[in-house]
Amino acid sequence: MLDAVVVRAAGFGTLGRKWEECRDRMMHALRHLFASEAINEEVDVYLLADLPGHKDPAFTLRRYVHRVTGAVEKARKAIGRRHRAAA
Repeated sequence: MLDAVVVRAAGFGTLGRKWEECRDRMMHALRHLFASEAINEEVDVYLLADLPGHKDPAFTLRRYVHRVTGAVEKARKAIGRRHRAAA
Protein backbone atom coordinates (compact mmCIF):
# COMPACT_ATOMS: atom_id res chain seq x y z
CA MET A 1 0.00 0.00 0.00
CA LEU A 2 1.21 3.50 -0.76
CA ASP A 3 1.91 5.89 2.07
CA ALA A 4 0.23 9.29 1.93
CA VAL A 5 2.52 12.07 0.78
CA VAL A 6 2.13 15.62 2.03
CA VAL A 7 3.29 18.26 -0.43
CA ARG A 8 3.84 21.72 0.98
CA ALA A 9 4.15 24.83 -1.15
CA ALA A 10 7.35 26.85 -0.98
CA GLY A 11 7.09 29.59 1.63
CA PHE A 12 4.39 27.63 3.45
CA GLY A 13 4.05 30.18 6.25
CA THR A 14 2.75 32.97 4.00
CA LEU A 15 2.69 32.63 0.24
CA GLY A 16 2.00 28.90 0.22
CA ARG A 17 -1.04 29.23 2.45
CA LYS A 18 -2.49 31.94 0.19
CA TRP A 19 -2.02 29.69 -2.83
CA GLU A 20 -3.76 26.79 -1.10
CA GLU A 21 -6.77 28.98 -0.30
CA CYS A 22 -6.89 30.19 -3.91
CA ARG A 23 -6.61 26.61 -5.20
CA ASP A 24 -9.38 25.48 -2.85
CA ARG A 25 -11.71 28.21 -4.13
CA MET A 26 -10.83 27.34 -7.73
CA MET A 27 -11.54 23.64 -7.22
CA HIS A 28 -14.83 24.48 -5.49
CA ALA A 29 -15.81 26.71 -8.45
CA LEU A 30 -14.93 23.92 -10.90
CA ARG A 31 -17.09 21.51 -8.93
CA HIS A 32 -20.02 23.95 -9.15
CA LEU A 33 -19.42 24.46 -12.87
CA PHE A 34 -19.36 20.71 -13.50
CA ALA A 35 -22.60 20.09 -11.62
CA SER A 36 -24.35 23.09 -13.18
CA GLU A 37 -23.39 22.02 -16.70
CA ALA A 38 -24.43 18.44 -16.00
CA ILE A 39 -27.87 19.62 -14.89
CA ASN A 40 -28.09 21.83 -18.00
CA GLU A 41 -27.40 18.70 -20.08
CA GLU A 42 -30.12 16.78 -18.19
CA VAL A 43 -27.81 14.31 -16.45
CA ASP A 44 -29.75 12.12 -14.03
CA VAL A 45 -29.83 13.87 -10.66
CA TYR A 46 -29.23 10.63 -8.73
CA LEU A 47 -26.04 9.99 -10.69
CA LEU A 48 -25.00 13.61 -10.35
CA ALA A 49 -25.56 13.51 -6.58
CA ASP A 50 -23.34 10.43 -6.28
CA LEU A 51 -20.40 11.95 -8.16
CA PRO A 52 -19.57 14.73 -5.65
CA GLY A 53 -20.66 12.54 -2.73
CA HIS A 54 -24.00 14.17 -1.90
CA LYS A 55 -26.11 11.78 0.16
CA ASP A 56 -29.39 13.43 -0.90
CA PRO A 57 -30.20 14.29 -4.55
CA ALA A 58 -32.48 17.05 -3.24
CA PHE A 59 -29.41 18.78 -1.82
CA THR A 60 -27.81 18.65 -5.27
CA LEU A 61 -30.90 20.19 -6.84
CA ARG A 62 -31.15 22.91 -4.19
CA ARG A 63 -27.49 23.76 -4.72
CA TYR A 64 -27.44 23.81 -8.54
CA VAL A 65 -30.93 24.02 -10.06
CA HIS A 66 -30.88 27.83 -10.07
CA ARG A 67 -28.15 27.62 -12.68
CA VAL A 68 -30.20 25.74 -15.29
CA THR A 69 -30.14 27.72 -18.51
CA GLY A 70 -33.63 28.11 -19.98
CA ALA A 71 -35.29 26.04 -17.25
CA VAL A 72 -38.75 27.58 -17.74
CA GLU A 73 -38.63 27.04 -21.51
CA LYS A 74 -37.46 23.44 -21.07
CA ALA A 75 -40.32 22.75 -18.64
CA ARG A 76 -42.88 24.38 -20.95
CA LYS A 77 -41.74 22.26 -23.92
CA ALA A 78 -41.70 19.04 -21.86
CA ILE A 79 -45.23 19.64 -20.59
CA GLY A 80 -46.37 20.50 -24.12
CA ARG A 81 -44.94 17.23 -25.48
CA ARG A 82 -46.71 15.21 -22.78
CA HIS A 83 -49.96 17.04 -23.39
CA ARG A 84 -49.82 16.40 -27.16
CA ALA A 85 -48.94 12.72 -26.63
CA ALA A 86 -51.92 12.26 -24.30
CA ALA A 87 -54.38 13.99 -26.66
